[in-house]
Formats: sequence, structure tokens, C-alpha cells
Amino acid sequence: MNGLRIFIDSAKSLGYCFKQGKEKTKQKNFATCVAESKRQFAPVLFIAKPLPHILKNNNLEHKISESTSNLIDMANDICWNQISRNCEYIMSEINENIESDYSKIAKKRKNINEKKVPKSLNGIIAELSSIYDNLYDINLHIHKAQSERTIIEIRYFLKTSHTEEFYPKIKENEPMLHCKVAIPPYRIKNKKFDVNWELGGIRHQWNKFLMKNNLN
Repeated sequence: MNGLRIFIDSAKSLGYCFKQGKEKTKQKNFATCVAESKRQFAPVLFIAKPLPHILKNNNLEHKISESTSNLIDMANDICWNQISRNCEYIMSEINENIESDYSKIAKKRKNINEKKVPKSLNGIIAELSSIYDNLYDINLHIHKAQSERTIIEIRYFLKTSHTEEFYPKIKENEPMLHCKVAIPPYRIKNKKFDVNWELGGIRHQWNKFLMKNNLN
């Protein structure tokens, strides 16, 4: 817990914030959310919103649709892009054995995701439902935002990916659901940024150059 406290305090000292949105949640949910972000992508901070409702298989489509809307609302608050609500979806399993170099992680994920065929909400719900009993955590991210279409990436972590000791404690649990927007390392406090920054590009490289040379 001390490590998590240091993580949060260090982030705040750098001007980052962790946004929970309009809905009030218990502190333990917030702490879990920050811990999950740290576990998955340690070099990158997230503005994250743990959703307080109980996720059930029979309301999965409604909750994913609702969470998609919440995610876009979050992104609109902190990003300057025009984000379409015409959404399609792709899915990715969260891998615990990730590299420490986030730029390599992002590049690899981009290459993999670009080969995926986005699906409609109904199509992705069918895919999620097939593994529902084994879902531990569901995270909604914006993979690519355009004015005419937004591709939502659903990153999921499986119960069976936990250790054998921990699995019995969570095997009957309903999955958690989060919305997350990754914050670029060069973000200036309270200044809006490009939601597509993880995809790279000239603007991203320029902002990295400015940060590296203390010019931003």
C-alpha cells in the first residue's frame, strides 16, 4: 500500500491527476483503479473512471454501451479531438509479461491492432460473452478517434491469468469495468492533448522533442 501511495503522490507532484468522473465511488475502488493502471502500463499514467455498477452477463451490452459514452465524455474533457460516437470495437487480452519500454509496447500493440477487423457492439458483445465467466477486469480505451468513426479497444484480463493461489478467491466474482484515457508524458497540466498520441505521428514526435529539451 505504501508503494501505491508513493505512486499517487509522485504523479500529483508532476501535475497529473486521476479523474473519477461525476459518479462517486468508494476509495478502495479508486485505489484498485490506480493499481490496475500501474500494473498494466507502469510508464504511463491514466485518467481512469472505475464504474460502480455491478456487471452481469445479462446486462453486458447495455453497460459496454453506457461505458463507451462515459469514455468519450472523459476524452472530450481533456482532449482537443473531435471524437465520433459512431463506434466500433476491437479486443485485446492484457498480458502480464509486458516489456518495460512503453514505446515498444505501444508500437507492438499498434501493429497488432491495425490488423484486427473492428466489430459492431453486437459483434463484440458476442465475443465477450463467450469468455464472460473467466473475465476479471474489462478496460475501455480509445484506440483511434476520427470525426466519422471511433474505434474502442476493450482490454481484458482473465481470472485464470492470476496465480493459482489467488484464483480461488476471485473465480466467482463478476468482472470489474473501467474507462481509461492514457496521458502523454509531455502533457502540460490542464492543457488538452491529442487522444491519438499513442499511435505516434509527427505531432507526437515533436512533443517528445520539446519535452526532452525542456522546451514545452
